[in-house]
Amino acid sequence: MRSHDTIAAIATPSGTGGVGIIRISGPAAGKIAHQIFLPKRTNCSWESHHLYHGDIISADGRIILDEVLVALMLGPHSFTGEDILEINCHGSPLIMQAILSELVQSGCRLARPGEFSQRAFLNGRLDLSQAEALASLVAARSETACAIGLAHLKGALGREIESLRLELIEALALTEASIDFTEDLAARDTPGILPRIDAISERLRLLLDSYQVAKLYTEGLNVVITGKPNVGKSSLLNTLTGKKRAIVTDIPGTTRDFITDQINIRGMPVNLADTAGIRKPQDMIEKAGIDLVWENLAKADLAIIILDGSHPLTREDTEIFAAIATNNYLVAINKTDLPSAWEINEINQLLPGSKILKISAKFGTGIDELKNAIVDNTGTDKKESTGVVMITNMRHKLALEKALSNIQSVKENIVAGMSPEFPAFDLREALDNLDEITGKKIDDEILDKIFSSFCIGK
Repeated sequence: MRSHDTIAAIATPSGTGGVGIIRISGPAAGKIAHQIFLPKRTNCSWESHHLYHGDIISADGRIILDEVLVALMLGPHSFTGEDILEINCHGSPLIMQAILSELVQSGCRLARPGEFSQRAFLNGRLDLSQAEALASLVAARSETACAIGLAHLKGALGREIESLRLELIEALALTEASIDFTEDLAARDTPGILPRIDAISERLRLLLDSYQVAKLYTEGLNVVITGKPNVGKSSLLNTLTGKKRAIVTDIPGTTRDFITDQINIRGMPVNLADTAGIRKPQDMIEKAGIDLVWENLAKADLAIIILDGSHPLTREDTEIFAAIATNNYLVAINKTDLPSAWEINEINQLLPGSKILKISAKFGTGIDELKNAIVDNTGTDKKESTGVVMITNMRHKLALEKALSNIQSVKENIVAGMSPEFPAFDLREALDNLDEITGKKIDDEILDKIFSSFCIGK
């Protein structure tokens, strides 16, 4: 599919920079290049994928807008599959806007968010999973997230989905063959069909299992620091982040709202939240803050329960234990620089099997051990080594879940001795669901929604 108009957009982030890139794609890209670019050398041959040095000028030739490098990349061997002109100019917002305005005057239309990637998909240069990987790569917050995004961009997920499609097509062919032979033949009588279905199910489960780990590297681990007032929650946040993010005082209830920050531990993004101290609220504002604590603890990937080792355990501590014992948590005994007022075995009795660490948020003692425990608690090291293509996109997860449900129905119908038409129907449904991932079958409205979330110029 080829578009009949030519689009333009600034492809570099807003603000001042050393270099700014303006991208033009469409049938008029070459014509516009000749119109607004004045090469330094008269023998400009306009070879595809070559850089040329010169000036961008106004359409009437009277004004030089900037000294630039330009490249004309002829379709179909370009990112979008169309003719593309890329202008490398100085990174002044005024210069880039002046050039962009000149391009609009020359017949370009301002590109919509993600429209370059959408054209690449529509013109067969990328499948939909690769196009989405571009957005993931730009937004990556860790080296692992970058690696996953790059692997998807290189087609790793698309190849895995295509391999699964071929297996499904083989299973469908075997099933439909049994329909043609006799009406009395059940699908379970088709040789080799059940082992093939089991193998497909296992591969789908491995892909789905990768989502939770990959999600941690792309979106970050949500960690909530909780405990009663004055146990050192805000001090711990400041120590972990290396900056004064939260106010630390001896006055109970100083923190009344969520204070958040982000750090990186062993390559994993961690979203930290300091919370209001949990106790009987003294006023409506503190009550609202404590209510927020419970709401966010329910959604957290990990809770760090802070205890004051220099003061005896109280009813407030035990109430927190009772409320949070079903969550994923670590226990950190703070203020170990002061004399201890109780023994660790008291915690072991209240929370059997808990991971307990001794720290001093004030002096940094035990902080490295705490950081390691945060990441170790996710179990990502073991799961990363499986070698399975990892999925990070919720749309992909939902499509795979539907495909797995279809395959489970296939097996149930086969085992029940149903007519081959029933498993054949579910196999076709599974194929359709896999095709949503790569875009072989996708609703236009969903497609527009996907690309509208991209940045302009991508």
